[in-house]
Amino acid sequence: MVADQYGLEVTTTNQACAKAVDSYYEAVLAYRPFRLWSAAADEAMRQDASCPMARVLAADCSFCQGDAAKAKELLEKLGEEAEASSPSWSWRELRYVEAWRHWVLQGDPSGCYVALSEVVSRYPSDLFAVKRGHIMGLILGDGSKMLSIVQPAAENAKSTPPPKYLHGMWSFALEQEGQYKEAERIAWEGFGFEKELGPDAWLDHSLAHSLYFQGVDRLDDAMSFMKERSRTWPKEDLHPFLYTHCWWHLALLYTESGDFEPAIAIFDERLWPEGPEGLSQGGDPQVQLNALNLLWRLETRRQADLAGPRWRRVLEGCRGLSLPKGGAKGTLQHCDLLLDILLIRGLCVTAAQDPQPLDEFLTAVQKHSEEMAAGPGGAGGRAEAYRDLARFVADVFRSDLPDSADAAEKQLKARSGILELKAQWGCLGGSEEQRGILLEAAKGPVVCGNTQVERVAEVSSGGGCHLL
Repeated sequence: MVADQYGLEVTTTNQACAKAVDSYYEAVLAYRPFRLWSAAADEAMRQDASCPMARVLAADCSFCQGDAAKAKELLEKLGEEAEASSPSWSWRELRYVEAWRHWVLQGDPSGCYVALSEVVSRYPSDLFAVKRGHIMGLILGDGSKMLSIVQPAAENAKSTPPPKYLHGMWSFALEQEGQYKEAERIAWEGFGFEKELGPDAWLDHSLAHSLYFQGVDRLDDAMSFMKERSRTWPKEDLHPFLYTHCWWHLALLYTESGDFEPAIAIFDERLWPEGPEGLSQGGDPQVQLNALNLLWRLETRRQADLAGPRWRRVLEGCRGLSLPKGGAKGTLQHCDLLLDILLIRGLCVTAAQDPQPLDEFLTAVQKHSEEMAAGPGGAGGRAEAYRDLARFVADVFRSDLPDSADAAEKQLKARSGILELKAQWGCLGGSEEQRGILLEAAKGPVVCGNTQVERVAEVSSGGGCHLL
C-alpha cells in the first residue's frame, strides 16, 4: 500500500495512482471544472484499475456529471468485491464504498453521511470525506450535520498554515447553523493564510453568507467584498457551479438593494449568457439553479419585463436535462429537489401560453416523491414535504389561473401551506439563503433573510435582520 496526501492508506502499489487520487481530491475541493475531475479519475484508473479508492472516485466523478448508470455499475461491482477483499482493503476504503453505495445506489444521502462521519471521526485529516459529508448535509438542508463533520477536522488542524479549504467548509457550516458572527470570524481567519495557501472561492462564498445574515448594516460590506474578490474567480479554472454561484451572491445583493441594472448585467454576462456559451454552461443543474433563483427574486420585485424573456431562455436550456424533452425524462431530472421547485416557478410564468409543460412536470414530481417515499431518501417526511411545496408553489404562481375569488383563496391557502412547512424547507436541500425564495413566495420580497415589512419593523425597534 501507499499513502495519499492525508497520510492515509490507498490499496495500490502504484505511486502514480495515489498521486492521481490526490489530484482528484484537489480538483473537487478547489471546485475545478469537470474536465479536471475526469482527468484525475481517468489517470488513477489507468494507473491501477483494481485500486478501490480510484474506483470510488471514478464513480463519484461519473455521478456528479450525471452519468448515474456508469457510477452504479462501478459501485455494484465494488460492493461485490468488498466482501471478498475486506481483509486486504483498508477500513477507510470499505467505508468509502459503503458511503457511495448509500448515495448513488440507494438515493440515501443520510446513510452516506453516517459512513463518512465514521471516517472523519477516525481520520479527521481526511478533508475529502469532510467535503463529501458537508455536501450530504447541504443536500439534506441540515446545518448541524455540516458542522458536526467539519468540527473534528477543525479541532485536529494543528499546523500553520492549516489545511487549505478547511476554513471555507468550517465557516459555511457555522453560518448554516446560524452562528453568523463566528462564521465571519473563522472566514477572516482563513483569509489570513491566503498568502501561503492561495485563494479559495468557497471561502469567499462562506463569508458572503455570514455577512448577508447579519443584516442590512452589512450589505454594503458584503457587496464591496464580493466585488473585490470577483477578480479571483477565473471562469476557466472554476467549476461552472461555483463561478456562477459567487456571481449570484453579488447579483442577489444588488437585487435586494433595489439596484436591478447590475443584477441583470450579471445574469446576462455571468449566469446565463445568450448563445452557445450560455447553453454549454447551463448544462450543470446548479448553474440552472443559480439563474432561476435570481429570476424568481427579480419577478418578486415586479421586474417581470426583465425576467420574462430570461425565464424562457433558461427553461429552454433545461429541456432534456432537468426538464423533459419530447416526452422523454430529462437525463438529470429530479437530481436536485430545490431545482425542481425553481423549475415549477419558471413553468408557472409560461403557463398562460401553454400549461401542459407545468402540469406534466407536476405529475413527474408527484411520481418522484412516491419513489422517494418508498426508499431511505424520503425518510422523515422529506418526500411528502417536497411534493407539497411543489404543489403550493404552483398554486401561488401559475399564470393561467383566472382572476377570481376562488383563485385568490387558493393562492392564500397555498401561501399558508408553504409557511406551515417552514420547519421542513430543508428537505429541498440548498442553503438558507437559496431557500429564501420560499419566504418570498409566502410573504413577498426578502432582504437579509427577512421580509421587507418585518425588516422595517426590526430596524425601527433597533434590532437587526435575522431569519424568521
